[in-house]
Amino acid sequence: MKGAKLLRGSSADGVLLTLIKFVTIFLGLLITRLLSEHLSAYDYGTYSQILLMVSTVSSLTILGMMDGVNYFYSSRQDPGQREQYLTTLFCLQALVSAVAGGIVLLLPLLTAFENPQVKELLIFAAALPLLQNFISMLQILLVSVGKARLLAIRNLLISLIRLGAVLLVVLGSGSILVILLTTLCLDLLQILAFLLILRKNGLRPGRFRFPLVGELLRYCIPMGLFLMINTLNRDLDKYLILWMTDTETLAMYANASKVLPFDVIMTSFCTVLLPKITAHIAAGEKQRAARLYRLFLQIAYIPTTILCCAVLAAAPQVMCLLYSEKYLAGLPIFCIYVAVDLLRFTTITLILSASGKTMKLFLLGLGTLAANFCLNFLLYRLLGVVGPALATLLVTLASGILILFFSARELGVGLSGLFDWKHLLLFLGENALALPLFCLLRSRLQGLGELPVVLLTCGLYCLLLLLLQGKRLLSVLKSINHPES
Repeated sequence: MKGAKLLRGSSADGVLLTLIKFVTIFLGLLITRLLSEHLSAYDYGTYSQILLMVSTVSSLTILGMMDGVNYFYSSRQDPGQREQYLTTLFCLQALVSAVAGGIVLLLPLLTAFENPQVKELLIFAAALPLLQNFISMLQILLVSVGKARLLAIRNLLISLIRLGAVLLVVLGSGSILVILLTTLCLDLLQILAFLLILRKNGLRPGRFRFPLVGELLRYCIPMGLFLMINTLNRDLDKYLILWMTDTETLAMYANASKVLPFDVIMTSFCTVLLPKITAHIAAGEKQRAARLYRLFLQIAYIPTTILCCAVLAAAPQVMCLLYSEKYLAGLPIFCIYVAVDLLRFTTITLILSASGKTMKLFLLGLGTLAANFCLNFLLYRLLGVVGPALATLLVTLASGILILFFSARELGVGLSGLFDWKHLLLFLGENALALPLFCLLRSRLQGLGELPVVLLTCGLYCLLLLLLQGKRLLSVLKSINHPES
């Protein structure tokens, strides 16, 4: 009965999103492995080039409009006004993406393609960013109207259909055109289905209003620039390594610094709780927003820290499994980046974006980028290739503290009001004691091979910490549905 009571409302939505994200991550890895193994290097290279163009154009044209959809939907109480804001925002996205798509189609006139097949498939690189940006924006609305579970199930179905298309290519046609056409059709069907669901929930297209464009852009453009700066911040050290060293060193560093999915639980609950927190802030209910954010931070740091420390305990074997033994020289960088991922929960901009403080975020991003740039050079000179990774860790820590400080101030509480410090210190102490013990266990198990060592060390670490923290985590999940109690 207690489990049934727990799995309701926001907590159930977050847990379901998390479980399905784990499945979709696995399916994504499986799809990548099948394509890289069964397609020729030429075909896989062509497919990768198209996906790279889609990803680049999409990230350049979204311009913070996902956050804009959440902010203007949750902060505008009048349904007619809300629909006008959303319609104007979607029209702006269509215009920006259409211009970008036109530029993509003109690329053969501007540059020569070594691969003629890419030129034939450019229509997908032009069309898919618009569709995928629309889907990202519509997903925010689905969560806002209480359809997070439907969204989670949709993600699973789409991944399974894409896997089917890949199997069709692998076993039959061998043409990447089939995969791209499947993606295009799926995206169109998703947009149609999302619009029908939103219409049934009382959300209909409004009128495009030109006078709203300035207000929308004042929110979205700084947010979009902040997100771009964040991406550049993550890759700044790789550019330095590329410039200062050789290709082999870059390959080692790039693998060691890859983002691992430690934040899957955090991002699932962020998706579910963002509209609720934004609505509380818009209604002036800052104490309720603060209580909900405090609960979110616990859901973020407990599982993220456990997963990160479990991987650190078996870091050499995990790195061998992921990238092979030839990249073990990057182990110190790998460990530093796991620590960076552990701190990532502090840099969630949920409160500042929900409060409309996008210009503050943009300026903070610029300051972070400048500090990262300087530290990268300084620490590279002092420590070699480990230096830029350490610079990323220090900058992440500093920017995380600043974001938490500004978030607390927006909510009208002190930084101390965001955490249960007694529990946080106890939890950190448990991990500080467990980590060296499990490193010792890993060294004793070393002769068993990489996979058994990883399964035993990481599995037992997670089990022990969940035994210690499981009751607390379940209590927080239950409180998410009634944060005022």
